[in-house]
Amino acid sequence: MSDTIDAPGLGERRAVLPTASRSENLRLTFVYFLPHYVKGVFRSRPRVAAFVARTDPARRGLELMRRMRRRHGRGPVLVRGTSGPTLLVLDAEDAKQVLAGPVEVYAVDTWEKVSGFAAVQPEALVASHGGQRVARRAFNDAVLDAGCPVHRLADHFLRVVGEEAAALLGPRAVEGLRPDEIRERFERAGRRCFLGEAAADDVEYSRLLDLLLSEANWMGARRWRTGRTRRIRRRMMQRQARYLSDADPRSLAGLFGSAPRGPETAPEGQVAHWFMALAVVHAAALQALSLLASHPVQYERALAETESADRAHGPRTAAGFEAMPYVRACVQEAARLWPPVPSLMRRTTAETRWRDAVAPGGVNVLVPAGFHARDGERIDYAHRFAPEKWLDGTAERDWAVSPFSRGEAQCSGMELGLQLATGFVAEFLRAGELAVAGPRLSPDRPLPHTFDAARLRIGVRSRRPVEGV
Repeated sequence: MSDTIDAPGLGERRAVLPTASRSENLRLTFVYFLPHYVKGVFRSRPRVAAFVARTDPARRGLELMRRMRRRHGRGPVLVRGTSGPTLLVLDAEDAKQVLAGPVEVYAVDTWEKVSGFAAVQPEALVASHGGQRVARRAFNDAVLDAGCPVHRLADHFLRVVGEEAAALLGPRAVEGLRPDEIRERFERAGRRCFLGEAAADDVEYSRLLDLLLSEANWMGARRWRTGRTRRIRRRMMQRQARYLSDADPRSLAGLFGSAPRGPETAPEGQVAHWFMALAVVHAAALQALSLLASHPVQYERALAETESADRAHGPRTAAGFEAMPYVRACVQEAARLWPPVPSLMRRTTAETRWRDAVAPGGVNVLVPAGFHARDGERIDYAHRFAPEKWLDGTAERDWAVSPFSRGEAQCSGMELGLQLATGFVAEFLRAGELAVAGPRLSPDRPLPHTFDAARLRIGVRSRRPVEGV
């Protein structure tokens, strides 16, 4: 029998929620919350992340949550979160309730996001609520073409991504490319696509943003650095303003004029988050390339699809991208296996019902996306590379599998991000045979819960000619 508490202010018998024990809270802190925060929430700390990866926190966290579900039952468990009492959602149906619920009740502007984004972009959509969120969401949706499988500027964007990827694929690629080399090219592609060609070589803009994101990891704890942080942000915004005032029509900045806006929109305050999301795209592309390099069956299918799309529509085109659903599914599957955001946080603004229990408003809700995506007690493909599950609708119908969130809080740029990552992966497939060193990935054993990119090297070598040709 699990410990329980009555939800405050609702009467003794109306709402009783399972409560984690002291030992469960302690273990949860050390195997789940702490590793997530020390490796960097807003910007990865590479050395710390590499050290944390060796402890395999994702596996330990999954095992702990599975034990908690067996002990407490299907309903959410009240735990001590990083910012107060938190409902830990361990059932897939409850996860759907949260993600499909209205953001007016399951609000996204949690303490972690508000305090972190205060250093980078206090007007960011993900740190907004109410009327501000409505206005900013409309603007983001319009510029990013949310819900559209192909962005209106896809032809140009795919050409940009292809050019940046191709710049990596010289003799150096045979030896193996490091993640930071690939990240630099992703950032350059992002500056070209988001701010325009004039920003292509503005590495200072990316450096300033990195400094702000590093400070955001502290979530306002280093108050003595506030003045320095404001100066950095002012310098970054001044550089950004140049590109917004004379916008390249082939960039996202060029779409600002036609997007809805109001007094609370703050268009310039949305851009930094797009570059944060680009880091997610970079990670998903790396993971997809690593999986394809180590899974011959999936590699051959992805390669055949890319070659077929190129013959029919030409490389680096929107029509070609639409003809590569399997390559896109490989990126989605990579993000499922190692979610870019393993914890989806919400805060409740009103009472919420969980079967026969009711929780008051004002509590945090945590949907552990990484746990649900790798829950072997629930899904049979939990620990293997299964892109076909995105093609047949299995993964898409499963709301608990949510690498880019779901519902009203789903990332506005999800489709655009998948286009960029797919275009990047396709360029590597065109270049030659993939090889990967570092993570131990194999179709013959369950995939690891933690993807350690620190030692990753991705190589591309010329394909061997077919015998007799």
